[in-house]
Order: sequence, then C-alpha cells, then structure tokens
Amino acid sequence: MTRTSQRRRSALRRAAASIAVLSAVVSLTACGIRIPPLDPNPDSDKGSPVTGTDLSTLDADGIARILATKEARFDLSEGTIDKSVLGLPADEYAPDVQSRDGLISLEIAGPQGTVEAETDRIRFFTTDAQPDVDRITYFLVADSPEAFFELLREGSDAYGLDRASVDDWIDSVETDSDGVSDFSFAPGTSVGLNVNYDVRYDSSAAVQVAIVDVYPL
Repeated sequence: MTRTSQRRRSALRRAAASIAVLSAVVSLTACGIRIPPLDPNPDSDKGSPVTGTDLSTLDADGIARILATKEARFDLSEGTIDKSVLGLPADEYAPDVQSRDGLISLEIAGPQGTVEAETDRIRFFTTDAQPDVDRITYFLVADSPEAFFELLREGSDAYGLDRASVDDWIDSVETDSDGVSDFSFAPGTSVGLNVNYDVRYDSSAAVQVAIVDVYPL
C-alpha cells in the first residue's frame, strides 16, 4: 500500500470517529443530558478550586463553628486581619468568643511562628471605624500555683519572654505565697509578633489568670 493510500485511510478513520462522537453527543443532548465543553488546553494546570479555608470567622456561623469544634485559627502574619476575612462588615466591632463547656484550641499565625493556647475566652480589638483587627487577647487559667508557673515558663520557651524576669517573679510569689501580685512581662517576639503576658496572682483565688495580648511588632 502506498503512503498516499495510508494517509487517505487514516483520514477516513478520523472522520468516522468524529462522526461517531458527534452522533453520541447529539443523542445525549436529545435525552436532556448536558455535555460540558472540551478543554481547549487539557494539559494546562488550573489548580484545585478553593472550596473553603481553615481560618476561623467571627460571623454567627463562624462563632458557632468555633464553639462546636473547640478550634479557632487566625492569621496575623501580615500584622492585621481585614474584617472581610473574619466575615465582618468594616463598620462593626469584633465580638468576643467565650466557651462555657470546654477549652478552645487557639492558633494565631505570625510571620515567624505560631502562638498556640488552650483558652475559654478570646477577644479582638478594633473599632467601628477601623477596617481590620490588630490585636487578639486570650485568657489562660490554672487551678494551682505550680500549674500557673509552668504556663509562664512555657510562654518563655515558646514566645521569647525573658526567662530571668519570669523566674524572678515566680521566686517573689513563692516567697510570699499568701499574697497578691500583678505583673506584666515585656513581650516575647520570637514568632514575629508581640506576645505579652499580664499575670494576676491571688493566693485566695480558686484559679490564677494570665491575660495574653498578641499584636504586631
């Protein structure tokens, strides 16, 4: 068989295949089945469609999800969080999130690391004239002095609080274990954010409290 004949037969086969495909499409369309258009560039990399995010929001649905899952994650790696990312109008305050039936696992992403905590209350600082949130505050509690002191040491290791200051304050409280003491440590900055521990110690209280502020450098 000559090359011309081979080319002719190949062309006829391609034409027959095209007619068969067209006939199938017409038949399916007549049955009410919609056929999507072919991708003119099937090898192009379009990526996966974005169907959601692991960041938390502060609209009603977002808060309900936080309270149900006991998980909250926010991203301060750019220094602030636009209210639209939080599901809030630009002219609204951000609501507190408080759990009454268990602790929330909180993550706050920073430029160089992540702040992680177990807390029952989270606050967000903004105004009705501010389009973003630039400070997140959460509360740490412990039911014994020893557990409280360990929380502070963990904060020193994780976020760069001055360890000498932490140990000095713990020593002073242990020396006067029946007293009351308030102290604010200089912020740690190892995750690329200011992480400030404001501690409240009262020997007569059932729990000891540290208020942790997280805000840009």
